[in-house]
Amino acid sequence: MTKEVVNSALSKVLYPGFTKDIVTFGFVNSIEVDGNNVSFNVEITSSAPEVAQQITDDATKELKAVGANNVTVNIKAPKMPEAPKPKSKNIAPQIKNFLMVSSGKGGVGKSTTSVNIAIALAQQGKKVGLLDADIYGPNIPRMLGVADVKPEVVGNKVLPIKAYGLEMMSMGSLMEEGQSLIWRGA
Repeated sequence: MTKEVVNSALSKVLYPGFTKDIVTFGFVNSIEVDGNNVSFNVEITSSAPEVAQQITDDATKELKAVGANNVTVNIKAPKMPEAPKPKSKNIAPQIKNFLMVSSGKGGVGKSTTSVNIAIALAQQGKKVGLLDADIYGPNIPRMLGVADVKPEVVGNKVLPIKAYGLEMMSMGSLMEEGQSLIWRGA
């Protein structure tokens, strides 16, 4: 077993998702041959563990086909990026769990699903609040039978409307029927 034989065998190992092999890409280095034992490093550009595993499996198969007994593949891959940590504090630390229902498409049942989940949780004895953040067509007040109920204002706080064992707030409850909403943003 020689380094040339090892290089030749490794030139048959394609980098996953490409038509080029790991030798042509220049990813193979530090080849060590001790009799029929082979070890080498492969520096890859992907942090996906399945890419490293496929290269290891394919390289081992090719080297055993040319007579290697023991194959040691040392994969050097970039670290997976960590999820960014939240920069702001939780503005509602008293709330234990949040459940958000959303979709990029209208008319798929987001409000219906939200109301049914909220009522089911309230019937299980959970304290539930439902925020209807739909500014284009807030219809949860209508679904809960409180379309004509306006929230009570105490001091500088708007109290949520209670229905079916849950508390609800919606733009539909704050605005008059048919009134336009001017929403300022960044």
